[in-house]
Amino acid sequence: MSSLIPPTVIITMAGMGQRFRDAGYTVPKYRIEAHGRTLFAWSMLSLRSFIDAGSPFIFVALRQDGAEGFIRDQAVELGIRDVAVVELDALTDGQATSALAARDAVAHPDRPMLVYNIDTHVDPAHLPAGAVRGDGWVPCFPGPGAAWSFARADGTGRIEELREKERISDDATVGLYWFSSFTLYARSYAEFFADPANMAKGEKYIAPLYNHLIRAGRPVYLHRIPFEAVVPLGTPAEVTRFVAGPDPALSVD
Repeated sequence: MSSLIPPTVIITMAGMGQRFRDAGYTVPKYRIEAHGRTLFAWSMLSLRSFIDAGSPFIFVALRQDGAEGFIRDQAVELGIRDVAVVELDALTDGQATSALAARDAVAHPDRPMLVYNIDTHVDPAHLPAGAVRGDGWVPCFPGPGAAWSFARADGTGRIEELREKERISDDATVGLYWFSSFTLYARSYAEFFADPANMAKGEKYIAPLYNHLIRAGRPVYLHRIPFEAVVPLGTPAEVTRFVAGPDPALSVD
């Protein structure tokens, strides 16, 4: 890992989860249980390497969900020792803004940071903390369809372009976005979204934000993960499939 400094991990979980409510779920998506763990835990276990490295975690949630107690209890079980919870009073205009809302809780903005969601489980063996590099680092897998962010890279793995919901390659992001510092992220956010045309489908996504770094000549790298190591959990159908399937034989303990 860059300078052996564990990154600040920002977890964005400030959405309404409307699709799950519409599908009849009566608890927030992240509290749904499958194979003896909550979906929250399955997502966080993806980051086992960063947890073991001692990364501080900042969780950004909606105040109305009353999630802080749940988050702190789960963090104890998962071995996350440094926890902060930022509660928002309203929905934001996208994940990029939700991540920025963690600003006051970031103790060392000059250190690396990463943003992750609660919509995906990745076998943690494929997300080693020591693999990060450049000013941006984006794990990807061969995701089907077009409901992802996509990265196009050259033969060395250096990313040339990212697009939201546009299949410019077979490399779909898993929802983890690493930056060499929170300061770089915040500055890039301000500069990139100063032009409203850079919003995608009315939202501020993180993946296209890397294009600002790329145009400035900063190195952003792709990290490929095999298809079978990724379990999407973002829709009711995906969760139903996960719940009904076998207990994943993944190295999470």
